[in-house]
Amino acid sequence: MNRSRPYARLALVALAFVLACGEPTAPATPAAVAVAPVVRPDANLVDITNGILNLTNGLTTLIGDLLPCNVTTDQWNTANIGPEGGRLNVGPHSLVIPRGALLRRTQITAHAVRGNHVLVEFSPSGLQFSQPASLTLSYGACKVSGKPVEVVYLKSDTTITEKEPSKDYPMQKWVVGTIKHFSSYAVAY
Repeated sequence: MNRSRPYARLALVALAFVLACGEPTAPATPAAVAVAPVVRPDANLVDITNGILNLTNGLTTLIGDLLPCNVTTDQWNTANIGPEGGRLNVGPHSLVIPRGALLRRTQITAHAVRGNHVLVEFSPSGLQFSQPASLTLSYGACKVSGKPVEVVYLKSDTTITEKEPSKDYPMQKWVVGTIKHFSSYAVAY
C-alpha cells in the first residue's frame, strides 16, 4: 500500500493542476454592473450654446431672405472719387457718394456679380464714409413676391450681417439704401 500512495498523491496533484488550468463553469461571484455617473451640464454653458444656436438660426433665416434672381453677366466699373463726391454706375446699379463723405481722392471699383442674387462688391473693402452714401440696386432680373425689399450688407457671399435703411421702388424694380462703409451689398426681403 505504501507504493500506491506516491502514485495517488501524484494523481491528486495532476488532477488539481488540470482543474486549476481549465475554464470555470460558473463565476464564483456575480458580475459587477457598471453604473454611469450622472452628469449635469453647467447652466452657463447651456445658455451660451443656446445663444450661439439662436444666432446661427437667425443668420440661416436671413440667408433665405436674399431675393432669387438670374443675373447673367458680370459687370465692372471704376471711378476716382474725392472730397467733392461723385457717382459710380455698374450695370443697372449706382453708388452716389455725397460731398465730404471722403477725405481724399480714392479709386473705387464696383463689381456686379453674375449669379442667383443681385450682388455688388465694392473695393477698397472696409472703406468708411464720413457721411452716408446712397446705393441703388436694380432687381429687374429677380422674382418678386410682392413683399418690400431692402439693401443688405453681406459678410460673405450669402451671410447677411446688416440690413441697411432702404426705400423700395417696386414699380421701377429698384431699391435705394443708405450705406456707411464698403464691401458687398445685395437685395433681400
